[in-house]
Amino acid sequence: MMDGAVVVTVMADMSSRVATMSEEMENLYSELFEAAGAGRRIGESYAARAGQTQARWQTLWTMDVSPMTVPQVARRLGVSRQHILRLTNVMVHEGLVELLPNPDHKTSPLVNLTPKGQATLNAINEAARISNNEVMQEFTAANVAQLRSLLRRFTKIIETSESSLQDKRRH
Repeated sequence: MMDGAVVVTVMADMSSRVATMSEEMENLYSELFEAAGAGRRIGESYAARAGQTQARWQTLWTMDVSPMTVPQVARRLGVSRQHILRLTNVMVHEGLVELLPNPDHKTSPLVNLTPKGQATLNAINEAARISNNEVMQEFTAANVAQLRSLLRRFTKIIETSESSLQDKRRH
């Protein structure tokens, strides 16, 4: 049998570990937010050189893979459909993207880059490429691959945890 002092010490140690892990997660999120903010700031500067914003750059970049619907772009970027719809309408007006008939959905057209949109995207991507090459001087390819792998794993764990919490709330 454990005496009361030992039990209290073990429980205090366990509580301390939980608090430390919680603090470490808070620190991790803080670092992620800081890195994301730095990435957004530098992305805004690349996009601004081409008369665009970070949000437009991300949207053009996503659409460059293949023509997509507004909801598809929104899901890929993790933003609202309304946000992408507003950006798309402005970019259509400016001649950066065009709407194409969607054989799978009559009321949700495919959004495609125009030659002007592709040239704009290429200019932004070139500025980013030059800067990224400078940053890469500080890392090995293995460092970058490891970081990407850890971030994908972290994202998957968070999404699974979030989904699990939502399921528990429903029941």
